[in-house]
Amino acid sequence: MKENHINLGELIVHGKKETRLENGILDIWTTHSVTPYLFNLYGDSFKKHNAALPGKYRLPFRIDMTVRLDYPLFIMLIGDGHISFGSPWQDNRKTEDPVKPSGKPNQEGNVFENSLPLGAFIDISITYNRDEMQVLIGGEERLYSRKLAYMRAKDLTERNMEGFEIKLVVSKLSTLSIKNITVTEYDDAAPLTRVGYMEKFHEPGERVKATFDNVLAGLPEELKEKLLEMDIFFKSLRPLRFKRIVDKNGGKITYVASDFGISYAFIASGKQSLQHFGWYLITAGKAETWHVKADYMEETLSVITESDPQLAERIFYALNDCVGCYGSRCLAKRLYTFNGQKRLTCHGRVMLRTCDGDFNDIQAFFCYLNNMMECKITAGELK
Repeated sequence: MKENHINLGELIVHGKKETRLENGILDIWTTHSVTPYLFNLYGDSFKKHNAALPGKYRLPFRIDMTVRLDYPLFIMLIGDGHISFGSPWQDNRKTEDPVKPSGKPNQEGNVFENSLPLGAFIDISITYNRDEMQVLIGGEERLYSRKLAYMRAKDLTERNMEGFEIKLVVSKLSTLSIKNITVTEYDDAAPLTRVGYMEKFHEPGERVKATFDNVLAGLPEELKEKLLEMDIFFKSLRPLRFKRIVDKNGGKITYVASDFGISYAFIASGKQSLQHFGWYLITAGKAETWHVKADYMEETLSVITESDPQLAERIFYALNDCVGCYGSRCLAKRLYTFNGQKRLTCHGRVMLRTCDGDFNDIQAFFCYLNNMMECKITAGELK
């Protein structure tokens, strides 16, 4: 047995990943977007921005770490695969095999309950034996499998001789704080105890009608209050005139101002909820006819800068960076220029957290936009 107590100051940073070691705690964040869920659709693009543990590690091994995540999500890359933590329920690729990744949704282990208590430190343990794998969060078993592809892979012995890299990825606007990491390599099987196994994590929830009230009922109290406030706010805006739409599965609440081609969406997933807004792509008809009805992002940022330049900077920074998922075939890329900076974005979306400050920024942005549209209508620039 070999215990590798990782020196947090020796993690190797790749891409636009940033770190800060202070008082024995390592903070990790990124200044470039990684997709918030369904990330295997995007090839390896989300892997570019990471903090890697030094060296490589051989099975069987156990990874023990104490971490704090302030906002979704955290991805651990192991070999060619990954395990995600704190991602929304829409993430149906929460694990990927370290030797034979399939890229397919809803495979073995892909729908495990991976939530973390945001803003609080918690212990995570991940065990990879040759014939079983386990994930513990806070001492509670969240995932156990004896059916993963690597267990049957013909080249497992060869790959294991090379060793597996372990890398850490967090989404933009998130910070992962780490107290400690230990990787223990075992001569035989790593000891594994089936404790705290919760069958409820594997049972489908009761299906209820997808209504606004029912979606709110599944949210923490503080988010319910915010969504009620946002509902009143969007319905009050004139001339934007937003219409509320609830996804048929109850996973998303969208407000659409169709006359101006802009929408706001709240992705409902408990404390792992997300929100974003932007000028949407109209995809009716053949791909060559896809278009946006309007896009006033640059003009709105320019107007905001005159009275609140810090708000404009925050909105521009929060734009969802293009991750190159479809390469030159992509029709959703949007290039914005602001204050001498350029940002190539995915769908022109602004991705924000569900904290008070970000809710306030959304309302402030739409107030500026609404006033700007009103002025354009008064001036005869718009009907």
